Formats: sequence, structure tokens, C-alpha cells
Amino acid sequence: MLDKEKARLNDVLNNESGDALGWAVTIFIVVLIVISVAVAILDTLEELPAEVKTAFYLIEVVTLLIFTVEYGLRLWSCTADKEFHDPLKGRLLYLITPFALIDFVAIFPTYVTLFAGATAIDLLFLRSIRLLRVFRVFKLGRYNDAFTMVKKVLYTKKGELFVVAFTGIIVIIISASLMYLAESHTNSAFDSIPEAMWWSIETLTTVGYGDVLPITPLGKLLASVISVSGIAFIALPAGILGAGFLEEFQNKRNKKQKTMPTTASVSVSVSVAAEIREFVRLREDGHITEDEFKEQKAKLLKRS
Repeated sequence: MLDKEKARLNDVLNNESGDALGWAVTIFIVVLIVISVAVAILDTLEELPAEVKTAFYLIEVVTLLIFTVEYGLRLWSCTADKEFHDPLKGRLLYLITPFALIDFVAIFPTYVTLFAGATAIDLLFLRSIRLLRVFRVFKLGRYNDAFTMVKKVLYTKKGELFVVAFTGIIVIIISASLMYLAESHTNSAFDSIPEAMWWSIETLTTVGYGDVLPITPLGKLLASVISVSGIAFIALPAGILGAGFLEEFQNKRNKKQKTMPTTASVSVSVSVAAEIREFVRLREDGHITEDEFKEQKAKLLKRS
């Protein structure tokens, strides 16, 4: 009996029950996540009245309690899943899954700020911890296929993205070294390769703040080449991710088409069903025998 209740709770929390209760719980949690993230963002406004701050605090406490209960229920019911069926080992494995870690990060910072006194921990540190509440937005990934698709694309293209990232690091080091050689004797902004790396990063990423600039002719020539290279440097990962998303969309479309019956097969099935019903009527009226009915039925099913 307990196992059935656990399985039922696991289905409801993961929106796999397919009934009104599952959808109600899902909508409730989603709305709660949106409210709590909005509160975490608005709470950073210093000019808010004290009454609003108090209301935000009460909302935070209520959402914290609900998310804590949800976390506990998920941990208790996760053993209904075959992947986590072992009572101890299964729960430990569940605790390190991405969504379980997100759930933990969603509640842990608030507990720290509620129970840690200002004298024990620096106020700036407490504020930084509280800002982690905005990570609750990632809890929406349980209820949105977009997060799953992004994860699939990143996993599928991880090799290509690693190559691009590694190449980018090499390009940054080389460009910073060249600019150091060209500018260090006349430009204090390039006194070392690590300092030149800041210029290299902002140039290759096409940000170009303008706070660090080459002044020598050779430096300007190198900067022009590096700036143009930055366009390709940004386009490569964008192209890889774009191709990955297109492939994923195509795979989803192909799977959907495979699961949908064609018009021809549907019409054949309807025709066969109609003929079988006709033979049932003939059998009941005594026009054909039971053996004749079975023979005709077998032929129709084979044809379909």
C-alpha cells in the first residue's frame, strides 16, 4: 500500500500522473517559482517601503516552507523510480542529480540568511547568498521541454564546443603575447601578457570597451587582424549550437511522424473493422457458421 502511495506521489510531483491533481500541483509549483524569483529580484531595490519588505519576507518564508516540503517529498518518493529503487543508495544518487541539486540551491541560501546572525557572517556575504535564490528559475526545467532540449544539444555538441573553447584559449594567449611584444615598450596597458589578455578577450568577443587601446602602428595592425578574427571566434559556437538545435527539432519531428498513423493505414483499419462487424451480423443471423466467420476474420486481419 505504501509503495503505491509513493509511486502515486512521485508521478504527481513529476507531472507524469496525467490527471487533474498532477496538473494542479505542477501549475501551483510553477506559479510559486515565478513569484519567488520575482520577489528575489525586487527585494534588491533599496527604496522599497518597509511594508513591502515585510510582505516579501513573509512570501519568502512561505515559499521556503513549501519548497522544503516538496524537496522532502521528492526525496522520499524517488525510490518509486527504478533508477533510485534502493532506499539508501538510491536516495544518495538522487541527491546528486541536476534537478535535486537545483532544488537544494533553491532553499539553502534562504535558510542561511534566516538563521545566520549578522554578527556571525558579514552582511555583504549574506546578501550574496540571498541572491542565489534567483536560481529557483531553473526549477522550471522540470516542467519545460526547452531546458531538456538545451541539455541534449549541449551534450550532443560537447566535443565540438570543447574544440572551439580550446582553440579560443590558444588564440587569446597568442594574441595577448603578440600585443605584449608590440606594445609593452610604449604602452603601460600592455606591461605583461596577463594584462594584455584582458584586451584580447574583450576584442575577440567583439565587446570592445575601449579602455585598453594599442598606440603603435604594429599594434594597431595586429589589433585589426585580431578584431576581424573575433567575428569568426564568436560565429563558430553560435553555428554549432544552431546546427544542434536544428538537428534536435528535426529528430523530434521525425519521432512524432513515426508515432502518428498515416491516412491510408487509418482508412484501411476503419474498412476492416466495418467488414468484421458485417461478418459478425451475418454470423448472428445464421447466414455463416462460426468457422466461416473465423476464416473471414483471419483473412481481413492479415490483409490489414
